[in-house]
Amino acid sequence: MAPSCEETPYTHTDQDAGMRVVQVDSLSLCGLSFVSLHAYSIGAPVWIRIRLGAKTCQFKGVVRRAGAAVHAGRMQHVCGVQFTRSQQTAHAVAVVSSFMETASLRRPN
Repeated sequence: MAPSCEETPYTHTDQDAGMRVVQVDSLSLCGLSFVSLHAYSIGAPVWIRIRLGAKTCQFKGVVRRAGAAVHAGRMQHVCGVQFTRSQQTAHAVAVVSSFMETASLRRPN
């Protein structure tokens, strides 16, 4: 049975105050990145929330790359995030791995 993020909900603590929640829409083998209307500094902590079907996993990361570009007349910020080690991250990686394995089995040859 694949692990479920809903089985281990994350409880926010006082040290998490002031962090923005960032929604990640895609993952690749090259890493994780997100686009935001807000600028993030290198080294800034961020929450990563990944939705895979009905499952939602949330865990922490740290911005390691940051850039900006104008798209459709609006400034957009692109950030590369490194995952931080935690029980929530390990659980989320297991869920993502299971999802990718299932998706690859469904893919026609």
